[in-house]
Amino acid sequence: MSETGARGGTTLPNMLTPATTALLVVDAQQGFTDLCPAELPVPGGSAIVPHVNALLALPFARVDATQDWHPPDHRSFLGQADNIYPPHCVMNTPGAEFLPGLHTDRFSAIWRKGYDRDFEAYAVTAQHPGLGAFLSASGIKAVVVCGIATNICCFFAARDLRRAGFDVWLVEDASAGIDVPAAGLFQSKAKEEGLALGIRYCTVADVMRAMSGN
Repeated sequence: MSETGARGGTTLPNMLTPATTALLVVDAQQGFTDLCPAELPVPGGSAIVPHVNALLALPFARVDATQDWHPPDHRSFLGQADNIYPPHCVMNTPGAEFLPGLHTDRFSAIWRKGYDRDFEAYAVTAQHPGLGAFLSASGIKAVVVCGIATNICCFFAARDLRRAGFDVWLVEDASAGIDVPAAGLFQSKAKEEGLALGIRYCTVADVMRAMSGN
């Protein structure tokens, strides 16, 4: 296992039961890669596809995906209220599309977020606060998280799900991160907080072993 953490001294199991484990693919979209260089390219974003596909081949109980889906005048964009990011992942544009080659046919559901002009939703759980309850009602106890960006939308979703009581694994080699000083978002800070919460930082190989029981 790459790095693990436990909250409150509780030791979490090292195995994942497929019937009670979900995969959450976060914002694996063209607007976060060099395919759309004028948007918000994250270093290594395009390279996650084979690693995410390796996870998608595993027998998860369900696979959920998130999709940044912004209006053209979203508050986070340059020239708007927050004035932080270049326009990216604008609804119905190439930047909002999933990455080429990604096995999207495995998605059980797609949760769009960021579609309200005046509301910033880094985490899918901010836009859809009932997601945790939905997963619990579906019998899910563990969630494996991957996508873009590791320390932003992936982390905030992982954080909220961990706080809701799920065993959360964040797959680093199936994710790509970026520091955003203007927003106070840093990879090292997110990982430190995640480990303290009990989020497991791992690799695709770790998840494969945990799913197989070896």
